[in-house]
Amino acid sequence: MHIWDVKSDNKVYKGIETHEHRECEILYMVDGRLDICLEDHVYHVVSDSLLLIPSNFFHQRIYQIGKISHRISIHFLDEILSKTEYNFFKTLFTKPLHFLDVSRYDLNFYIRAVTECELMEKPLQKVTVNTRLKTLLSQIYYLSSIKTVKPVILDKRIMKVIMYIEKNFQKDIFLDDLADQFFISKNHLNNLFHNVVGMPIKKYIIAKRLGLARQEILNGIKPSQVSYHAGFHNYATFYRAYKLFYGLSPSEELANRVNK
Repeated sequence: MHIWDVKSDNKVYKGIETHEHRECEILYMVDGRLDICLEDHVYHVVSDSLLLIPSNFFHQRIYQIGKISHRISIHFLDEILSKTEYNFFKTLFTKPLHFLDVSRYDLNFYIRAVTECELMEKPLQKVTVNTRLKTLLSQIYYLSSIKTVKPVILDKRIMKVIMYIEKNFQKDIFLDDLADQFFISKNHLNNLFHNVVGMPIKKYIIAKRLGLARQEILNGIKPSQVSYHAGFHNYATFYRAYKLFYGLSPSEELANRVNK
């Protein structure tokens, strides 16, 4: 898998696109508009705005039907960073970050600097994109404490469910118990959660556990220790889920980080 990927397009979009990916994504809207739903929040991405989407966030892109939207999308694995660099930038990979009027802060300049790497020969491309991407991340990091835009909350009930799961996903969580605790029928809760977040509750909990496991593996903790701490009852289940979700085994993930 390539450690970076840049896509630029100018198309007429129709309807809704729903997906998630292992790569982090920096989306810069050159011209146009779309709404991106992440969990129980919606981000209004308008012209000259930027949205950083961490890896494994299930998101729905809602375009204005029949409208032209010109965007630049940069996909990259956080493995492009050394362990020291990752520890410095890791706050950027925990939640989405949204900025408006980014040309005022030269973010569009740094984004286009990365996209220019597509035109270079492969040896130069690999070196240059590494440097330019880190420069872009540095600028985003600098602005993250002062210029981010707050998203809109889609459903306060689901927000409360998500907050509960966030605090307890390492424990056993059952749909019946959630339904009783939040005074909503089991089927309605699952359907509402799926509509807002983009995935069933069970899959969301597993994604949260795997996300915690990956962070601990990247910090050098043995996968066998990580498995139990993340909430999995046996290593075999954890191993299968991890490889299916991330495309490589926990031990391969650890080896990649150790070798950097």
